[in-house]
Amino acid sequence: MKQYIKTGPLCLLALLLPGQPARAQFLKGLDNKARKAAERTVERRVEREVSEKTDEALDKALQGQKNANSETPAGQDLPQNRQVADKNSSDSATGNGPNQNTDFEPGSRVLVAENFEQDAIGDFPAHWNTDAAAKVVTLPGTEGKWLELSTPGTFLLETVKQLPEHFTLEFDLFVPSTFSYYDYPLWIGLARMQNKKDFFIWGRYKEKRGKDKRNGVLLMLHPQEEDGKKLGYSEYEVWENGEKAASNKIKSLTAFNVNHNRVRVQIWRQKQRLRVYLNGAKIWDLPRAFGADENLNTLLFSRYEAKEGHWFHISNIRLASSGEDVRSKILKEGRYSTNAIQFNTGSAAIKPESEPVIKEIADILEENPALNLKITGHTDTDGKKDSNLLLSRQRAAAVKNELVQKYGIAARRLDTDGKGDTEPVADNTTAEGKAENRRVELVKM
Repeated sequence: MKQYIKTGPLCLLALLLPGQPARAQFLKGLDNKARKAAERTVERRVEREVSEKTDEALDKALQGQKNANSETPAGQDLPQNRQVADKNSSDSATGNGPNQNTDFEPGSRVLVAENFEQDAIGDFPAHWNTDAAAKVVTLPGTEGKWLELSTPGTFLLETVKQLPEHFTLEFDLFVPSTFSYYDYPLWIGLARMQNKKDFFIWGRYKEKRGKDKRNGVLLMLHPQEEDGKKLGYSEYEVWENGEKAASNKIKSLTAFNVNHNRVRVQIWRQKQRLRVYLNGAKIWDLPRAFGADENLNTLLFSRYEAKEGHWFHISNIRLASSGEDVRSKILKEGRYSTNAIQFNTGSAAIKPESEPVIKEIADILEENPALNLKITGHTDTDGKKDSNLLLSRQRAAAVKNELVQKYGIAARRLDTDGKGDTEPVADNTTAEGKAENRRVELVKM
């Protein structure tokens, strides 16, 4: 298997480009701009074909190894035991709305929140760095502001100083319905960098200089398969000391494509394990994506060029630490505070991604019949104080109603209250502080 991976792409390249004289004659007749575009198209087609053939070989080799010895874990021949994900995991990534049966659990303590509210339309955002260009825009039919990635390059969110061993990362991703298979995909990087000035080394088609410093994981998303299929696809790459240690591809993603062109991307790290979701549907589950003591400190996005208007947009970025034991917090400490129960802006409507946390609370209540809880809502300082107080009470009542109506918890076991913006736990002048202050507290009675 290792020998195929090393030599297979070269053989495939020879097959894909059988007529070098004809190709040279064709390119000679083009001007410089057209010639470069043609060469990029050929290079990209070669890369895709190489990746697909390599995936097929890996699948056959790993399946043969599994059949020969059922006790041998699939993927053991990959460096550092990096295991490929079960491709069937993409089967659940269906529909345009959030998956109500997701096992994704948002982190409970917000570390970074970015919705570009502090940035002017048309400007490059204040908390970012790039070797290219981008701007903050609004999109028809959507709320808030978006970062439009319209040029080839790498985009670094500088407010991310550390990615803990246990964290969740969420953001909204949007592409126009005109997006084509021939438009370049978006790459998301979770990286370890010694010097963040070197973020350009994560650019997909950058020169090789500096790639020996790559350490981390790259995740790719594209909303359009070849042959005009209205389906998306995804890849991942694991990098160790400048070497690609593992990679794989999945196709036929229906949760993100040119018809369903807006998606909530959710990434969950639990030490070495990495899970990726689209609208709550799991598409990747990699048990050894990261080293045992891998220290990540960088979040970046990267893309190559695209046609006018065929651009990626990102917004509502939420990075939060996870791994808190809810059961221990409630039963032993008697208090649990969380930002993972999320609501629509200015509303008491609970977002679908909050469901796993609420279910866990319901399970604890069901298993402990003598347990009673007081649910208290808190807001940030945006808006008027009276409105915030009312909203916080309504949100606490919404959580109680969910526990009673959906999970059958007796209403008499739950009390509610709201404090509005009167008890902040963080600075209300920053997006991160506001996100921390928008919380729900549960106290044992």
